[in-house]
Amino acid sequence: MKKHLKIALNIAFALTVGVLMMPSGLVAHHGANLYDTSKPQILKGTITKFEWGNPHNQIFFDVRDDKGAVAHWVAATEPPLVMVERGWTRKSLNAGDEVTVYIFAAKNGATVGNLQKIVLADGKELTAR
Repeated sequence: MKKHLKIALNIAFALTVGVLMMPSGLVAHHGANLYDTSKPQILKGTITKFEWGNPHNQIFFDVRDDKGAVAHWVAATEPPLVMVERGWTRKSLNAGDEVTVYIFAAKNGATVGNLQKIVLADGKELTAR
């Protein structure tokens, strides 16, 4: 019995050391290559929903093009605790708010991205990065 416990402890120790030694890129939450971070897109739109929660807040907004077609966008922010440090609250955005969104959009053309900042109609800026 002691021999089996010793083997199990050695395996657990080896696994723990192995995980701790992995490069951080292998355990990263997101790949940085999903979004075009060379320049943010600037979009004028209307908030449809704001979800405050882990692991990221989600901002849903609609953007109307010159022909009147609507694109539904989703922007992710940092986690809520980080956003609180930047002056955000769960009531920072409301459905119907007119906004200008600065976003690093997906490279594949999907209407999603990482939020850089958002400017409210009154000129107030809320930064995410």
